[in-house]
Amino acid sequence: MGGPKGKKIEKAKDFKGTVKKLIKNYLSQYKIALIIVIIFAVGSTIFSIVGPKILGNATTEIFNGLVSKISGGSGIDFTKIINILLTVLVLYLVSALFSLIQGFMMTGVSQKLTYRLRGNLVTKINKLPMRYFDKKTKGEVLSIITNDIDTLSQNLSQSITQIITSVCTLIGILIMMLSISIEMTLISLLILPITLFVVKNIVGKSQKYFKTQQDYLGHVNGQVEEMYGGHTIVKAFNGEEKAIKEFSKANQELYHSAWKSQFLSGLIHPIMNFVGNIGYVLVAIVGGYLAVQGKITVGNIQSFIQYNKQFTRTY
Repeated sequence: MGGPKGKKIEKAKDFKGTVKKLIKNYLSQYKIALIIVIIFAVGSTIFSIVGPKILGNATTEIFNGLVSKISGGSGIDFTKIINILLTVLVLYLVSALFSLIQGFMMTGVSQKLTYRLRGNLVTKINKLPMRYFDKKTKGEVLSIITNDIDTLSQNLSQSITQIITSVCTLIGILIMMLSISIEMTLISLLILPITLFVVKNIVGKSQKYFKTQQDYLGHVNGQVEEMYGGHTIVKAFNGEEKAIKEFSKANQELYHSAWKSQFLSGLIHPIMNFVGNIGYVLVAIVGGYLAVQGKITVGNIQSFIQYNKQFTRTY
C-alpha cells in the first residue's frame, strides 16, 4: 500500500549498518550494565525453569502416598511435601528478584540511551537544510522525534531482555523435557514447525500494515497541526473543503492500516493456544501410557505439561 500522497513506504536503506552504529556508538558505552542484565536474566530464567521439575516431585509423593494408604501403608509424607514446596517457593522468589533487578537495569540503560539519542537528533535537525522541511510536514518531523524514538526506547527496554530470556528458556526447557521423556519431547517438537509456519505468515502480512500505520500517523498529525496553525489562511482561500477531504482520506488510511495490523497481530495468540492445546492432548495421552508402563512418574507428566506450555508460549 502506498504512503501519503501516493508516495511509497520508505524502507531502511541500511538496517544492518544502523544496528551496528547503534551498538557501537551507544550500547557499547553501557557494557557493564548490559553484562549485569544478561547475568540476572539468565539466572532468573534458570531458577524459573527448575521449579516445575521439583514441583512434580510433590505430585509424585502425593500419588505414591495415596497408593501406599490404599495398600495399608503409612500414607502421604507431608513433611517431605512441605520441604519440596518451600524449595520451589525459594526458587521462584530468587527468580522474581533477579528479573526485577535486570528489568530495573535495562530500563535505566534504555532511558539514558534515548536521552542521548534524542539530543543528537535535535542537533542533527538544527543543521538540516530548509529544503528538507519543505518536503516534510511538521507532523512527520515531530513523529520522528517523538514516536520513533519512543518506539526504539520500548524495544530496547523489552526486546533485548526478552531475546535473552527466550533463548535461555527454550534451551533450558528442552533439556528438562528430554530428561523426563524423549518420546514426549519429540511430540512437542513436531508441533513447532506448524506454529512457526502460521506465525511467520501472519507477521509477514501484519508488518506492512504496522509500517503504513506509523507512516500515516505522522501525516495525520502534520495535517492537523497545519490546518489549525494556518486556519485563517485556509479559510481566507476557501480551502476548508479540500483540507477536510485530505484529512478524511489520510484518516481512513490510518484507520484501515491500524485495524488490519492490530487484527492480524491479535490472531497470533489464539492460534498458538489452539496448536499448543493439540500438543497438550497428545502429550497427555503418551504420558499416561508411559506412566502405566512405569517409565515415568505422575509428577513427571505434570512437570512435562508445564514445560510444554512454556515451550509453546516462548517460541
